[in-house]
Amino acid sequence: MQPFSPAQAEEALIHLTPPFAQWRQSRRTPRGRIPPEWWARAVALTATFSVSRVAKQLGLTPQALKRRRAVMRGLPTPTPSLPAPQFVEVAPAWRTPATEVEVQRPDGTRLRITYQ
Repeated sequence: MQPFSPAQAEEALIHLTPPFAQWRQSRRTPRGRIPPEWWARAVALTATFSVSRVAKQLGLTPQALKRRRAVMRGLPTPTPSLPAPQFVEVAPAWRTPATEVEVQRPDGTRLRITYQ
């Protein structure tokens, strides 16, 4: 599709909103499929507007619109990054640090942790 001017894109977005709302009211199941031509129109609008603006106006999730845009452009969908490590060693291995932490509650109970 051709890129829209801002005025044309605004008008297209306004005209695309009611069909999405009507489709949501008339679908048989909560997870019905959005027609492919509507996806194409929504993706075309992301060339002019931000993904979040188009998604909010049409009632879509930004992630779904980004995935659909990547598929329509022929790009691979982004893979989630690896999770952060759960443990990171801070002290260098060549030193033997000696650390002591003591916590005392108002009732006098103490907790002492010593690391050497």
